Amino acid sequence: MPATKKAKGLTYKGKPVYRKGNVIYYGDLSKNLILVLEITETEKVGEYDIAKKVKFHIQDNSGEIGKGVNYRSGERDNLYDAFDIGSWWLQDAL
Repeated sequence: MPATKKAKGLTYKGKPVYRKGNVIYYGDLSKNLILVLEITETEKVGEYDIAKKVKFHIQDNSGEIGKGVNYRSGERDNLYDAFDIGSWWLQDAL
């Protein structure tokens, strides 16, 4: 029987990353908390849209994704800073 490979999705610091439009969900969806990053403003650089303002928050994941209670939130001027701080908050909360 041939071995099958399981497709790997995008991860950051060992946790999965999902994107739907301008919203990025980070963390294990089986856990009770996830990080939600919302890109609210972008800037065109060449042919690419670069995040200029990002709102992020730690959210309860017990119900429908994107509809939970926000526990901690912030805003940064770029995606890297928002991801860095948000991932630390998520690790601390879990």
